[in-house]
Amino acid sequence: MGFDWPAPPLLYGFILLVLIGALWVHALRLCKSSPPKIASRLILLRIFSLSLLLALLARPFLEEEELDQSRFRLLTLVDFSGSMDVRDDRGGKKRSEKIRPYLETLTNDSWINQQRQRYGQVDLFAFSEERKRLVGDDWNIPQVGSQTALGDALSRSLLQTEDQPDAPLGSLVVFTDGRNNSGRNLLEVGNEYRAQGIPVHVIGVGKDRPQGDLKVTFSERNPRAVAKEDLLLKAKVINEFSKGVSSRVSLFMGDVKLNEQTVSLRPGAIREILFDPIIPQTAGARRYRVEVESPDGDVEPANDLDTLLVEVKPPLQFSILYLSNQPRPLYPFLKRTLSKEEQFDFQSIIRLGENAFHSLGEGLDQKYPDDKDFWMSFDAIILDTDVLDELNATVAYSLKSFVQKKGGGLLLFGPLNEAREILGGVVPAKVAKRVVLKQNISLRTLEEPLFGPEDEVEEMKPFLPGRLPGYLVTQKNPASRGVVVVRASGESILAVQAYGSGKVAYWGSPHDWRRSLRDEDGNREFDRFWQALAQWLGTGGEERMKVAEESEILDKGTEATLEVKALGSDFEPAVDALVVAEISGPGEFSKKVQLYPRGSEAGQYAGNFRPKESGVYEISYHLSFPDGEKLEQSGLIRVGEAGVESQDTTYAERDLQMLAKITGGQYLHISDFDHSWEPRFAEDLPTLKKRKNLADAWPIFIALFLAAGIEWVMRRQVGLR
Repeated sequence: MGFDWPAPPLLYGFILLVLIGALWVHALRLCKSSPPKIASRLILLRIFSLSLLLALLARPFLEEEELDQSRFRLLTLVDFSGSMDVRDDRGGKKRSEKIRPYLETLTNDSWINQQRQRYGQVDLFAFSEERKRLVGDDWNIPQVGSQTALGDALSRSLLQTEDQPDAPLGSLVVFTDGRNNSGRNLLEVGNEYRAQGIPVHVIGVGKDRPQGDLKVTFSERNPRAVAKEDLLLKAKVINEFSKGVSSRVSLFMGDVKLNEQTVSLRPGAIREILFDPIIPQTAGARRYRVEVESPDGDVEPANDLDTLLVEVKPPLQFSILYLSNQPRPLYPFLKRTLSKEEQFDFQSIIRLGENAFHSLGEGLDQKYPDDKDFWMSFDAIILDTDVLDELNATVAYSLKSFVQKKGGGLLLFGPLNEAREILGGVVPAKVAKRVVLKQNISLRTLEEPLFGPEDEVEEMKPFLPGRLPGYLVTQKNPASRGVVVVRASGESILAVQAYGSGKVAYWGSPHDWRRSLRDEDGNREFDRFWQALAQWLGTGGEERMKVAEESEILDKGTEATLEVKALGSDFEPAVDALVVAEISGPGEFSKKVQLYPRGSEAGQYAGNFRPKESGVYEISYHLSFPDGEKLEQSGLIRVGEAGVESQDTTYAERDLQMLAKITGGQYLHISDFDHSWEPRFAEDLPTLKKRKNLADAWPIFIALFLAAGIEWVMRRQVGLR
């Protein structure tokens, strides 16, 4: 503390004696002219005011020494290596995400902005294998899976200080998990900082946890799968932790959990799990998924799950139901043809009168079905359209679900009006004209999709019988196709289409039984045709949306390809579909990708995206046709860690504590760090002296004003002027 009195000190002493003398004389007079109590108070106020006045005259001041902000730098390093992209807790934040709030330049009260307001020049650098300046809030990790060269980053920062003698490094703050698997030794560089007296403050980011890998995979990639028979799936769980692990293994089909088992494994143990038998009801592709709940510290989340695409073969026996509201001549011929083959379980319900029914088959009631799930026990239905208006609305409408969801087959014959009203677009034909011809009309059977080359369909001689009613399809759905057509005109007699996951056909020759009576060849042809048609209906719908399976685990940061093959309702490659993939993944990843046709193959659509984090990405494919039909399919892509960093992501707390201790800095864990924390600086940095004049403080003038006011009030109370 000093005084800024401009004149010689003797003059200030003389003024002080004069003022004290005047105060003494004034006090004696005041004691004689006023009551003692009031006089003592007034004298104290005068002494107080005189003291403040003398302080103003002396002009006292304080001197403070501060760091010269223009002549040193505060440096901040932030770790951008691959190990900072991991999560220490399942579902928690990544290590880099824990740092970001303190270093955001767009937030006024962030730690980095507070330091810049206080010290001016604060450099911010990111490092992995290389060190470079972090511009703005660009927090995209530049090198996925890159190594950590913390020692090199510190060494380069120190060399930069030597190259800038006018702006020496005053302090360094580093945010890191301590991994240093490339470049110079961390503590060796710390000794160099110590020699120059520069403290290194460490903000540690990470968590001590055991590391290892718990993975699961299907043991058998090609299991035997037949519809309506047991399907046995096996999985293998491998514990690569250095400790025992207890976990749950679950089997899924889509979002439905089929089975769950608990396993306990010793370190390095392998356990094979046999799941409960599954009975697929229909043929076609089934995608199963096995998942294991891995403990914290699992270094590879991508192998916590495995998928298996199983092609379920058609059943050894197809369950066929014939349903009509009256006996028709075609029925006994169908019964004979399908019942004589063991692969067909032919059943029927036929109404004979108002309350009389004929039923064939075990467990069938003598009445129309009244349960909407009745159809689900069959593979295919041969349905007389006249029966539809006699079924209750729920049962009739549930035929849509039978075809669309279960993948069942439906063959319709008879007039179309009521069928189109009740079933809508499920019926392949829009309009069928009833005709009674004078003579037989020759028909032609196309090979696809009912027959193969070995069936020699060109040799078949089907016909539309004369003098008996039949139906010519004059209008059909855009996506349906004619399979049996009139040779002369090309009009369809049998029209087929896919609907959802099932197959539907309309047959316009209800008196085809005449073919069986023509001759021995006609009888064999009739059997072969109807057996092939029943088998085609019963095998379930061909998968119209095929998603390419990626069995390998992709490396993080590499481009993932999405591929879909689409078939229209006519079983031809779809070239006019709109395909969109909705992707969700780790870290709340969400993205929509439109897939575009590939020129090399009709009906194939492709797109891509780049996953930035390891784990499992779920893809929902949505396909829309111009006629409004929509299909959905799902898939998975597994993305794993890449590079040296993924092999060891442990938190090197001891090394970081040693670095801070050697250099005279402070070690803090990120959980103990806050925006108000201040770093310590080197002791030999340039400083500035600042003087603060106490006489300029506004409280002194307020005190003088209050003292004068109080004295005036007291003098008026006792009648003094």
